[in-house]
Amino acid sequence: MPARFLRRAPLRLRGGRWRGPVWLPPLLAAAGFAILLLAVVSSQLRPVIRTMAVSKATNLISTLSAATVDDSLADLQMEYASFITLRTDQEGNVASLSGDIQASSRFKRQVIDGLVNRLEHLDPDELGIPLGTLTGRLLLAGLGPEIRVGIQSVGDVTAQLESDFSAAGVNQTLHRITLDLTITIHLVIPGEIVPVTVREQIPVAETVLVGEVPSTYIQLDASGSGP
Repeated sequence: MPARFLRRAPLRLRGGRWRGPVWLPPLLAAAGFAILLLAVVSSQLRPVIRTMAVSKATNLISTLSAATVDDSLADLQMEYASFITLRTDQEGNVASLSGDIQASSRFKRQVIDGLVNRLEHLDPDELGIPLGTLTGRLLLAGLGPEIRVGIQSVGDVTAQLESDFSAAGVNQTLHRITLDLTITIHLVIPGEIVPVTVREQIPVAETVLVGEVPSTYIQLDASGSGP
């Protein structure tokens, strides 16, 4: 018996009247309205999402930077004497201070490599923003499904050691070594890519010098730093 195929007539207006399913026009209108409403809400929430994503990324980078510095100091077993060579005269006064450029460079490379590795392998859930947080309601904060935020790429990461002297008491001087970090990343949020630059100053080592401190130039890297 030959097969028979039923050909369905196209939906069309006849005599000015809709001949298709009565539920289709309202459904299409509702879908169009929902799409328009979603676009409006998305455009209004995007600045809020951007601000929250940047704030969360900045705080996370600050935490990771401090942890990476601590880990690098422990791994390389470095302390104040690893960066600075201190010489005293016969009376015990500070005669000279000099920086170890090779040790400083090794430390900076360790920090940069470790920080980049942590950022590149960051769990996407670390930067997600719960929908309840966007409402601004305290009771809804942290609730609901998350808007995914990720790191598309890690840009430049630079590190520079700085040396600073400050009074620490009678005839005493605090010498502190600080690592200045500049980290640039590119965040991916719904609808756009946002560049974020974070600058951190992290104490690395310090000591208290007793007596008069000579006003010498201390070079810790290519640019150097001094009192």
